[in-house]
Amino acid sequence: MSAARPRLDNMPVRYELATSADDPELRRLLRESPFAGSISLSFEREPNYFLAAAIEGPFHETLLVRDTNTGQIVGIGDRSVRPLYVNGSPTEVGYFSGLRVNPDYQHGLALARFLSKGFEGQRERHKDGRAKFYLISVVSDNNPARRLLDSHLAHYPRLQHHTRMSTYAIHPARPKGPPRLPVERGSPDLLPALLDCLARNGQRLQFAPCWTKDTLFSELTPGLRLEDFFLVLDGNRVRGCLALWDQQSCKQSVIRGYAGSIARFRKLLNLLAPLGGWPIFPDPGTRLNHCFACFLAVDDDDPDVFAALLRALYNEAARRKYAYFMFGLAQDNPFHKTAKTYLPIPYQSDIYLAAWPDGYEAVAGVDGRPSGLEITLL
Repeated sequence: MSAARPRLDNMPVRYELATSADDPELRRLLRESPFAGSISLSFEREPNYFLAAAIEGPFHETLLVRDTNTGQIVGIGDRSVRPLYVNGSPTEVGYFSGLRVNPDYQHGLALARFLSKGFEGQRERHKDGRAKFYLISVVSDNNPARRLLDSHLAHYPRLQHHTRMSTYAIHPARPKGPPRLPVERGSPDLLPALLDCLARNGQRLQFAPCWTKDTLFSELTPGLRLEDFFLVLDGNRVRGCLALWDQQSCKQSVIRGYAGSIARFRKLLNLLAPLGGWPIFPDPGTRLNHCFACFLAVDDDDPDVFAALLRALYNEAARRKYAYFMFGLAQDNPFHKTAKTYLPIPYQSDIYLAAWPDGYEAVAGVDGRPSGLEITLL
């Protein structure tokens, strides 16, 4: 008979910031805490948990909860801060992410109180004044998480819904025809015009990331190269850009299992996949070979420019034989119709603005311009 799992109720714990000494246990926690669904995925950070931290922001820290009896990590949560455009101006905005609770512990009804204690720790860290408020992303059909965050328990921040993001997983089976507009690849002489395009379009959107020549290709963007950008030009002006970013050197998605009809018919579906140009469903334990389509900026939301950029990136992803590329659009983005012509697998997540009393005024001041959130940074 296996030993009963320890319970979260009344467990003596302490809160502390993670250090490099915690790296092996942090990576194990990610491996053993997959997100369930028809395809169960674990989002991992190999070979080192902290290598991917800078992607979420120049400032990043991981708060962990440790069982004082055993020394084992019970749960973790990440807090990061980065400059985003808010009402057209660069503003330091926080992000709460990476929430995991050790599956070795029984959660039950104690989970809400446990998370309340976790937010107590984050609220204490928040006193450093780095950001007035934070972004939080919740998968839209994760009803237990949504209820927990809206429970108004002690120490929870107050949430305001910002937008719903659609993330499209697109399988580039084989190259399609060329774009209808000329598309160039990024090059050093075009870097100033590329930065101008990102800035002027970021300023008209809410929560678009701010980039400079010192940050666009740096430790904040591991694996990103200038030649991974696709550009539509008007003379020396960049009218639109989109980049292919492979983050697998530090962040991976690993298939941990299947459920429902996919589990029952996976072998048959894999036999038929080559006939239709569909992706196969690999064995559990397999890393999903994928990249992101990101850094989207298009002057005047020109649909022809966007269509050309997406076609060029699709063809490059097919040439490199990625199983998928992931592409995120906020609900008020005008490009959903074009993205859906690539027959994506969609999933939705809700983005909230989270604040304690000292940030209520800043949240209330966020205007209603369209959202420019970038899923690769979330």
